[in-house]
Amino acid sequence: MNRLFDKLIVLTCCLVGASRLPVDAALVAALCLSVALSACVETLRDSAQQRGSGIASLAFIAASIFAPAFVPFAPLALYDAARGFDRESPSPLLGRAMLFMVALAAHFCSGNLSAETIALSTVFAFAATLLSVRTTQVEREYARNATVRDDLQERTLLLEAKNRDLLERQDYEVQVATLAERARIAREIHDNVGHQLTRAKLQTDALAIVHEADPAAAADFQSVGRAVDEALSLVRASVHDLHDDSFDLGLQAHKAADAFMRGSSVRVAVEVSCEHVPANVGACLLAVMREAMSNALRHGRAGRIEVRCLEHPALWQLSVLDDGGSASDMAAGSAAEGHTVMDTTATGTAATERQGASTGVVATSRTVRTSGGMGLASMRERVEALGGSFSAGPRRDSAGWRVFASIPKERAGAV
Repeated sequence: MNRLFDKLIVLTCCLVGASRLPVDAALVAALCLSVALSACVETLRDSAQQRGSGIASLAFIAASIFAPAFVPFAPLALYDAARGFDRESPSPLLGRAMLFMVALAAHFCSGNLSAETIALSTVFAFAATLLSVRTTQVEREYARNATVRDDLQERTLLLEAKNRDLLERQDYEVQVATLAERARIAREIHDNVGHQLTRAKLQTDALAIVHEADPAAAADFQSVGRAVDEALSLVRASVHDLHDDSFDLGLQAHKAADAFMRGSSVRVAVEVSCEHVPANVGACLLAVMREAMSNALRHGRAGRIEVRCLEHPALWQLSVLDDGGSASDMAAGSAAEGHTVMDTTATGTAATERQGASTGVVATSRTVRTSGGMGLASMRERVEALGGSFSAGPRRDSAGWRVFASIPKERAGAV
């Protein structure tokens, strides 16, 4: 837009200079040609624009040597020539300026142009050159400022992201410390207060038996024993509540994933969407998750593992997916530990039979059983001990392995 305003001003000056000449076909042709060349230059971009402006200005100024009608419109050509001005290499602009001065001198000597027209053209050409150089500097400064602004904005966004990460890390550490303190308090109460109350309960029961001959004393000891028993029940309930509150499955899962990634090149993505998980259920799911990640690295040579733990109205679900080797590779690794891979579906049976044929693994059902290995058997026993179900096997949608565990809330609560 700045260039458009500048060229309108320069064109106005050119028309003022041309008003001293008689209006004829040559003057109109010079006006139309100068405007057309200037407009064509604006349609170009970047380096092509600089080359186009240089060629157009050189051709127009060279034509002004032979045609006097071109001289009043030469400032418009010099404006385009100065748009690529560089202080380190000003020779292109100086060459065109010298060529324009040669044209002015030639027409002054031949008497084709009056001294007034030549003077106006000289002044307008100088002003147009300065205006173009100034606009070029403004555009460069604007581009430089825009680059600095973008860099600052990018750094600001990075700083904000780092601040958010630090705040989240701080909250994470505070929550971990809080849960650890709750667990410590629960242990202290259990080891100290609980044992003392249990001792007091045993002593009151013993004294009640010793003083059976005195019904009043025996009744008093029995009353004290009931009070101690109630206190012991309250302490046990408080200890269990503190212990359950001190276990956060999300924090423990992320800690386990971080520890796993520090010791390997595998990337682990963890998603835990559980409001509250009892300590026994959380410990079971966490153990299954660790064992599944270990198997994915040891047997599947996985590069990425996805852990997803979801809470539903009636159950908790854990799934561990990896992108390791093919099903046959995983089956071979399981066979090395004594596992047998099985698939019950028709298509799965055929596929697994083909894999088993190449690896020496027997395929008959979609579950994974163990005859000698401990990893899958341990995971299955942990889940089934809480009334849940467990399965493991090759992924159907892509290469890799899938471990799935489901624990009903009702049965887990009863256990």
